[in-house]
Amino acid sequence: MRFSKTLRYRLTAWYCFALAVVLFVFGILLYGLVRHHLLHHHDEPLRAGAGAILTVLAEQDDCEHLSAPQIERLGKIGKLALVHEDQGERTVFFRSPELAGSAVEPQLAQLPLKGEATPQFETLQVEGTPWRVLSLPYHSRSGRNGTIRVLENMGDIQETLEALLLGLLLLAPAVILISALGGYWLSGKALAPVGRITALAQDIEANNLDQRLPHPGVDSEIGRLVDTLNRMFVRLDASFEAMKRFTADASHELRSPLATLRNTIDVMLERPRSVEAHQATLQNIGEDVTRLSAIVEDLLLLARADAGRLAMRMEPVRLDQILEAQAEAHQAQAQSTGIDLRISRSEPAPILGDERWLYQLLGNLIGNALKFTPAKGQVFASLVCAEDGTRLTIEDSGPGIPEADLEKVFERFFRSDPARSRSHAPGSGLGLAITAWIAEAHGASIRAANRPGGGAVFTVLFPPHPRPFQ
Repeated sequence: MRFSKTLRYRLTAWYCFALAVVLFVFGILLYGLVRHHLLHHHDEPLRAGAGAILTVLAEQDDCEHLSAPQIERLGKIGKLALVHEDQGERTVFFRSPELAGSAVEPQLAQLPLKGEATPQFETLQVEGTPWRVLSLPYHSRSGRNGTIRVLENMGDIQETLEALLLGLLLLAPAVILISALGGYWLSGKALAPVGRITALAQDIEANNLDQRLPHPGVDSEIGRLVDTLNRMFVRLDASFEAMKRFTADASHELRSPLATLRNTIDVMLERPRSVEAHQATLQNIGEDVTRLSAIVEDLLLLARADAGRLAMRMEPVRLDQILEAQAEAHQAQAQSTGIDLRISRSEPAPILGDERWLYQLLGNLIGNALKFTPAKGQVFASLVCAEDGTRLTIEDSGPGIPEADLEKVFERFFRSDPARSRSHAPGSGLGLAITAWIAEAHGASIRAANRPGGGAVFTVLFPPHPRPFQ
């Protein structure tokens, strides 16, 4: 049962079925064509014989009583019979010597004639022997009506047709059997690489996704399948590596505040402290809890985003108004370190998006710029509306981003300089990853670059709004 479900078996079965249908149709056509050709092979001699008979009969007015020379000449023409009709009665008044006493003679007078002067060909089966008969009406000059019937024994034709039929019945199964064996062998040879690929693919697991399937070396369906599978393994390997890195980074980010909490609590329990010391310790614990909560919330947010469970409520919004609101919200943070936070006043920038998530996108970008900008530095945000869309740019005067890390800054938990980030720019390392997801959900592109004069610049290009509004 399992064998019958294999692709090799089904290919062979379909091939044999198609071949059987073709052979069946071909056999019917061949048999009919040969039979038709053999039957009509005798028609021209019979037609010529009928013409010669008419010539002999035309030598006298009434042919009922034939002369001896006429009888002799008619006897040399072939197997024939002459039938007279008198008031619907038919009588054979002449027959070839070969027909005397034969089983076909009684039927010759009874055969109907379908036309006045049209020759009729038909085949009679007499005692298993086929006879080809030509019937041709004639009228004597005396007014007597009659019929000329010229016939030919086609026993050799019957033998030929029977031999052909037997050959077809014997050869067709043999051809189908040979084709089945050959098709099964060829399909097995063609599908052999698939079996090897399947065996190798089964050996590739999560811990050895760096392995690749060997290419057959030809640009065929198998070769394209191998290329597709190898590309899939590349994506899986990258996904597994990202998941491992994400898990390791998340564990690291959560381990540090948890260890700090554990140590702080242990110290509090070891010896009595003053109320002021307890309050300071509890304040530190609260900060660690707040950091843990932020990390967990960001992780849950990205997890829901990966699962497609966060829906965007797309509606017309003014991105310039959102930018002004976020710039105003971050002014206090900027002023605390002497950073000059400015935005470019531009014309209305309508886009289609979810206002809640756009607030977070702009907040993350401005907050990130403030985080890495030193005191007395500058952060500049601008909006430009063009035919290709609305371009949001956030620039800072910080240390910039190493060129090798420009493509990685949107990865989760990525930091180009962990030591510096921990001391001067605390955070979970998830803000830019969330920002990239929000941009992607809005159909926007986001990229990071470095300013020629120093500092980083983040650019988000939103698609143009289909119908501008005020």
